[in-house]
Amino acid sequence: MQRVTSSKGFTLIELVIVIIVLGILAVIAAAKYVDLKRDAEISRVKAIAAAFEQSLIFSHTKWQLVTGNGAFNDLPDFAGGKLDMNSYGYPLGIDKNNPMGQPKNIGKGEQGCVDLWNTLQQEPASVALSNENSISDFQAYRHQADVNPDGQTQCTYVLRTLGDTKGRQQADIKIVYDSVAGTATALIRE
Repeated sequence: MQRVTSSKGFTLIELVIVIIVLGILAVIAAAKYVDLKRDAEISRVKAIAAAFEQSLIFSHTKWQLVTGNGAFNDLPDFAGGKLDMNSYGYPLGIDKNNPMGQPKNIGKGEQGCVDLWNTLQQEPASVALSNENSISDFQAYRHQADVNPDGQTQCTYVLRTLGDTKGRQQADIKIVYDSVAGTATALIRE
């Protein structure tokens, strides 16, 4: 005689094991998602820095063609003709007055860094001043150059979309504009 057994479903232990396995998979997937989002933002910051630097190169070339030496107000036929250049041929901001009172310093305070950001890029990511608590992609800081005997100023743009609330020096992901070297460098802290 053959015994017929019928299965009616999972036991309680089997269900608990399945739930635990699904929970572990969910935690792993969430961690991967966070890493992917950070990687995507890092790639975006590097692309923005490269585009910013390309605009610096274009403006420098235009400055060389127009004058080739000295600080210069309102570079014609570039960025709406309102870009002011330092004696190295790199942008300092807009509306620096003619003649420039501070031909080594970027803009008029931190607003000068925001103006450069918005002037040198097409469809730029949003940027706010360092003392504003607005929701923006980046926060701008104007500060003395970290290594510079001349007292030259720089702009640092700190990425805020990943929730970084640290100041410009401790920030994890940022872009630094150096108006002496004409560089926009993406700095990523791992």
